[in-house]
Amino acid sequence: MKRLHTGLLVAVSALVALAGCGDEPAEGASTDTGTTDGATSRSDSTGAPEITLDPEGEPVDYLTYGAGAFPVRFNKDTQGTVATATLDGRLGYASLTRSPTGPEEPISFIVELPAATTFAQFGVPPMSSFGCCRDTHIATVTVEGSSTSPDEGFTQLASFGVAADEFENTQTFPVDRSMPVRWVRVTLEGRQVPDPDDYRGTSFIELFGHGSQEPVEVADDQFTGRWLTGGGGSGPNGNRIELVQDGALVTGCGIGGGAYFTISGGIENGLLRYVVNSDTVPVVAVINTEDQLSGASIGRSYTRLIGQPGGAPTPCAPDLEPPPNPVGTAIDQCRAAIVYGINFDVDSDVIREDAEPALAQILDALSSRSDISVAIEGHTDSDASDEYNLDLSQRRAESVVAWLVENGAAAESLSAEGKGEAEPIADNATSAGKASNRRVEVQPSC
Repeated sequence: MKRLHTGLLVAVSALVALAGCGDEPAEGASTDTGTTDGATSRSDSTGAPEITLDPEGEPVDYLTYGAGAFPVRFNKDTQGTVATATLDGRLGYASLTRSPTGPEEPISFIVELPAATTFAQFGVPPMSSFGCCRDTHIATVTVEGSSTSPDEGFTQLASFGVAADEFENTQTFPVDRSMPVRWVRVTLEGRQVPDPDDYRGTSFIELFGHGSQEPVEVADDQFTGRWLTGGGGSGPNGNRIELVQDGALVTGCGIGGGAYFTISGGIENGLLRYVVNSDTVPVVAVINTEDQLSGASIGRSYTRLIGQPGGAPTPCAPDLEPPPNPVGTAIDQCRAAIVYGINFDVDSDVIREDAEPALAQILDALSSRSDISVAIEGHTDSDASDEYNLDLSQRRAESVVAWLVENGAAAESLSAEGKGEAEPIADNATSAGKASNRRVEVQPSC
């Protein structure tokens, strides 16, 4: 199957993601975009590489799950924690080794980005975060980049020492070389203050990377496929996920531990987010250049998913009966339905064309349940003011209701309610969390 490699998975349950894409927002407005849309760039007069800013004027971090960055080469037994600390964007710290003198060998892992990225600077947040890591932090960080593959063509972008006496401050370091890269190799070495008598292990907080990124491209069948996710026995009948893409809507199902589950998600700015069954914690994931499905849950402790292409057909296979409509299932269970895949122009209530399959999914659920009234609730992230977000969420909810009524839904059974940023389902401190909070809930009156 053809794919323009990139992507991010999002969690299911039954809410409608009202994600923004498109033009740049007005000053003070909520952008409701992913990691690039609605952002601005800055560069200085010396010709230094551009740094893309988010709607609040902060540099976008391209080394996070929320930006579509996932590890592709690392030691699963010893380096999974390192990759988490680097990419989860949550400012938690990781104890890399119990040795009070630092790791015996350099710790190195490789991250794939969803599109070519030109970095301007790297850095680490304050080491004081979460009670970490006076004198015990990794001493030297080296970052290399490649536009060739995850296995060759790497050139050093930056190498820097993390100063122990800057314990309370963010430390940033300009790149030595500016070039577009698709893969980044991070190497961690040494300890700030080696001390054989210090009982504490060597730690690491997080690495951020600021710069600019090309648009993430997604093919029409980017997320259509089947992946083995490990466990549950070997071979094609093991644990697996099957997805089907239709516009910005992604549905599917999976088998894990012998249990069957359904998936409902949507694509925003080239990245997929989905939820599983009635869960309200979204998953963000990508399909990388090796056709692997790689993802992480948003809002829980580190939970990663790595799937190899393949596996036997599931009940979601195109030639079999499709899984139940997740919106209808949620309504029947008297719970809110989260439906990702309803995208809007940035700072606007204009629904994008690729949202039609997700809207049709809601319409289908309502058409067979005409005796049930539902509220379409709009939700935003925390960017911009409370007042602005409340107005934007109300207008977007009204747009969804208008589409449903124009296409046959009973107006008397529908209402629109803007909730703004008041009811997040993920952490607004991270880009992945913000994207997950931009949604519409289909709330039945029962």
